[in-house]
Amino acid sequence: MTRTRSRNADRLFDVFAPPGPLGIIIDTTEEGPMIHSLKPTSQLLGLVDPGDLIVGLDGVDTRNMTAATFTRLMAKRSQGERKITLLKGLAPSTPTARTPR
Repeated sequence: MTRTRSRNADRLFDVFAPPGPLGIIIDTTEEGPMIHSLKPTSQLLGLVDPGDLIVGLDGVDTRNMTAATFTRLMAKRSQGERKITLLKGLAPSTPTARTPR
């Protein structure tokens, strides 16, 4: 599994994911599928972060996909390496829990 940067190094990047389950939880957003969280055993730990927007899978534009549609596409391609293209941290910060006073 490797990570490469494009010309727009600050935002757009590719991750080459190995075959099999990746251990990521995906949310549907207006901008497209977004990484919500990673399981402790995820093969993508250290490569992607919650809030990263998934914009492509093996050259297919995923920006108009729901999380369910993206997950089905990932599963169909799970036997081989997959190129996932992401935009770094486009999600608003996750709200922090407030302690009642």
